[in-house]
Amino acid sequence: MARPYPRERSNAWFLERWPYRVFVLRELSALFLALYMGVLLVLAARVHEGSSAFRDYVDALQSPLYLAFHAVALLFALLHSVTWFQAVPKGLPLRRGEQRVAPALLIGANYVAMLALTVLVLVVVLS
Repeated sequence: MARPYPRERSNAWFLERWPYRVFVLRELSALFLALYMGVLLVLAARVHEGSSAFRDYVDALQSPLYLAFHAVALLFALLHSVTWFQAVPKGLPLRRGEQRVAPALLIGANYVAMLALTVLVLVVVLS
């Protein structure tokens, strides 16, 4: 007799293969990035409230717990960016004439754009 459809899966299905683990980590990264956006929105609200509220919030952000959160959020942002850049050639298969543009060229262009924007933001913030 044929198996019933759909097949039963364990709750740890994502531990079976490395691509599944990366998929789950990428989805989890969206949660951390959303929480980080919340931190930035609160920071913007504190700036609007005045300098004392801003200073108090910045002091709170320097606690070890927030620093660990920022480090995890940075790692998840990098994972999210890398996996997104790797998906670009699959989602946007560009052609130049009859030939497809090499995936490495598309991925490299994204990294160059990210680096240029990072440098631009650092110049604006640090000047």
